[in-house]
Amino acid sequence: MKNALTSPRLLAIAAICIFGASSVGLPGCYRSTSENDQQLRQKSADATRDVKKGAKKLSADAKVAAANAVNGVNAVAQGVKDGIKSNKNGASGDLVDINTASTVTIALLPGISISKAHDIVKGRP
Repeated sequence: MKNALTSPRLLAIAAICIFGASSVGLPGCYRSTSENDQQLRQKSADATRDVKKGAKKLSADAKVAAANAVNGVNAVAQGVKDGIKSNKNGASGDLVDINTASTVTIALLPGISISKAHDIVKGRP
């Protein structure tokens, strides 16, 4: 009796099974893998498109915020310039009548301390 594993008939059946499995099973696996790859590719493209849209919006928002910040800095700088050009009480070019001005208004004048302002008010005629 021949060995069952070496029987030509058994080998032929095994070859048919292997060939059949490879010709039927692999294209099915390949097709499903290919479809999987295509789906992953599409999802990646969609996600990239969404990120790109978000990045454009973020960039536009950042430009607006930067412009607002520049406007704010310019306003502060102009306020500093205006403050430097004006006298201490904030009114540029206004004269102060020391005979009727309050102690605080006099103290806001350049070079006048609060104690000197008190002395001026006390010494009024």
